[in-house]
Amino acid sequence: MDFITMKKSKGAEMMQVLPYVQHHRQTIFRSVLCIILFVLAGISIQWWIPSSASLAFKGRLFCSGLALALSLFLWNYSRFYIGAFCLYTIIFLSSSLMPMLAGQHIQRIEVTAAYLVGAALFLFFTDLIYISRHIRKKSLRCVLDGLLYVCMVAALLFPLLIWGYYAVSGHVLSATIVLTLFQTNGSESLAYLKSQNLFVWGGTFAALIFILIGSGSVLYRLKTPSGSYPKKIVCMLFVFILAISGYMSIRATNYLPVRIAIETKDALHQYKEYGKAKAQREDRLQQLQGLRITSDGGIFVLVIGESETRDHMGAYGYDRDTTPWMSEEAQKPEAILFRNAYSNHTHTVPVLTYALSEKNQYNDVPLEKAYSLIEIAKAAGYDTFWLSNQRKYGAWDTPVAEIASTAVHQAWLNERTGTHDLRSDYYDDALVQALPDLTNEKNALIVIHLMGCHGSYADRYPEEWKHYSGKSDVIDKYDNAIRYNDYVLQQLYEALKENPRFKGFVYFSDHGEDVEHNYGHEASKFTATMSHIPLFMVISPAFQAERPQTVETLRSHRDSYWTNDLIYNVMTDLLGIDGVPGTDLDWDLASPQYSMTKDTLRTLHGKQVLQ
Repeated sequence: MDFITMKKSKGAEMMQVLPYVQHHRQTIFRSVLCIILFVLAGISIQWWIPSSASLAFKGRLFCSGLALALSLFLWNYSRFYIGAFCLYTIIFLSSSLMPMLAGQHIQRIEVTAAYLVGAALFLFFTDLIYISRHIRKKSLRCVLDGLLYVCMVAALLFPLLIWGYYAVSGHVLSATIVLTLFQTNGSESLAYLKSQNLFVWGGTFAALIFILIGSGSVLYRLKTPSGSYPKKIVCMLFVFILAISGYMSIRATNYLPVRIAIETKDALHQYKEYGKAKAQREDRLQQLQGLRITSDGGIFVLVIGESETRDHMGAYGYDRDTTPWMSEEAQKPEAILFRNAYSNHTHTVPVLTYALSEKNQYNDVPLEKAYSLIEIAKAAGYDTFWLSNQRKYGAWDTPVAEIASTAVHQAWLNERTGTHDLRSDYYDDALVQALPDLTNEKNALIVIHLMGCHGSYADRYPEEWKHYSGKSDVIDKYDNAIRYNDYVLQQLYEALKENPRFKGFVYFSDHGEDVEHNYGHEASKFTATMSHIPLFMVISPAFQAERPQTVETLRSHRDSYWTNDLIYNVMTDLLGIDGVPGTDLDWDLASPQYSMTKDTLRTLHGKQVLQ
């Protein structure tokens, strides 16, 4: 009896729902169509961007589409409202695409963020405008209405300033550029303005004002629909739309102007300590005396890879040919591929502060008092160069930038700063174009720091380098990044080896990566593959003729165990510098006295044995 009653009750409920659905089927159809079109537009924009990265923010696209559908319901599907929404969103979206004009690669995550933030701000403000127009007190209504319109138009300054800066400079605005404002005085600013084309500046300023006024006038013509809805429905929609659009606006950290603001804030926080450390280094550099080049010198290149484990390199026996150039080059007599190289840690800064200085896991030299490889080379008479596609300022990168700061010539392609993300505006092959003119150089040390294979792996290579499939998605992308990294190394080597003073090309990675377990290189989840790194050298015929014993010693150590905090020792030997602080032949891979073994070497700064 109860079952029959229950069944009749459910049937009655369905009979009540069906008329409601039939009565509102047009509204439901419009809402579903709106969500689908918004999501499809977001996905289509991402597919249009050449990238190997996965589609971003799929859940947020749906939520924003839902908020748009609800707003259109409130505004009675006004065509003018839809047109204003498209205009507002396109202005925001366009600023994220503009870096392509400057030759930068853009990422799907940033373009989608621009699409979402434009939509979210429009819905947020128009939702409030809808409510403000239902306030009975006219004076309060006018004040709120005007204030909301001013805020809505002012938000357009974010994308328009990006466009404006590009129009007057031909460059993409970045945190690095903004930071110069904090280092520029009034006279420098005046001198800069005098050197500019004021017609271009004036025209750009006028264009921005025109766009703002035009957009403002369009937005001001938004008319609240005459139809009224029950207060409960309006309040529910109001809360829901505000919640979604407000959340989307707050989470807009990937949007270019917001990212610049965050990166600038992070960098300013780092400036003080960075400047203090740099000044101390410069003072100590003056104390280096008695260093001299005992060999013929020449041009030496040290390339630092990022997050590349030898366990995924074809040259080391991996089942995919991820390193065709290195594999082929390693067969030549001038090349040496070291089989048992390890990192001294699994995070970049701990690795490189040891690797590029006399400090290592096996001595008691305080890090703050350790001379760097750059300082030693500079004091001995080498011209020093630092080229990087990594960040200069940020909690992770500033200590490395401090070491790089003593190089005579510096080029930082990655103008991003801070800790917001790990992306770069250029692929590593841009470093080839940034190589200095070495025609008149007799002795030079060039250190090149790659973005390499750092996650997100798909961001490390152009779409046409998407080569592998068949394993897990993350492994395929990582292997693609390694194959592209091999190509970059080849291009760097080919560009440098033709110089008659070229003597040697040395490559090692800061640490490895555990992609099988998706652990990255997190030290707290340490696995052996995180410490397995490549060490590869190509020695010129001139160097082989000059120092045959050194080359033979290196070849004899190709199977020796070694950690990359000892690169300081082998590089100062190759450079032929006499009187180097911290010299110990037991740590010098180029010396017959090298004595380190698997049992005596460590990683994670002495906490972990080699595996």
